[in-house]
Amino acid sequence: MAANADQHRRLLAGTGLLMLALGLQIILAKRDELAENPAWRPLVSRLCLLASCQLEAWRQPEAFVPVQQAVAADPDQAGVLVVQLSFRNAAQWPQPWPQIEIRLTDVTGQAIAMRRFRPREYLNAAQDGDIKPGQTVSVEIALQETSGKAAGFAFDFH
Repeated sequence: MAANADQHRRLLAGTGLLMLALGLQIILAKRDELAENPAWRPLVSRLCLLASCQLEAWRQPEAFVPVQQAVAADPDQAGVLVVQLSFRNAAQWPQPWPQIEIRLTDVTGQAIAMRRFRPREYLNAAQDGDIKPGQTVSVEIALQETSGKAAGFAFDFH
């Protein structure tokens, strides 16, 4: 009878270990999807440290908070506007530099031009790596303004 009970406990323990292993495999297989959720990311991140796997970078463009912005005509080049943006990463994790969409508007607020800039188009060599949580960064982007009708601008992060 004791041998039967011992065998039953080993079977339960083995089944439990197999279920735990299956659960870990599912989490690792779906790690990028799960890591998009702020509640799951810390657990998945720790598991990836143990399993030597990589997570996709955290992307939460709505967590980039504008701090300061300005646009001015370039004094050295006719028809060129210089846009200066400072923004902070309010996300819980580091983020890669965002794409920055800039829209020029006329006096009525209607968009007259729009362009989306990739990080490699606006970063210099000193601005490398991810933006840390709480970090404020500044960028400067030069725009060719050919219509002469731009009265304002708006921007968004992607």
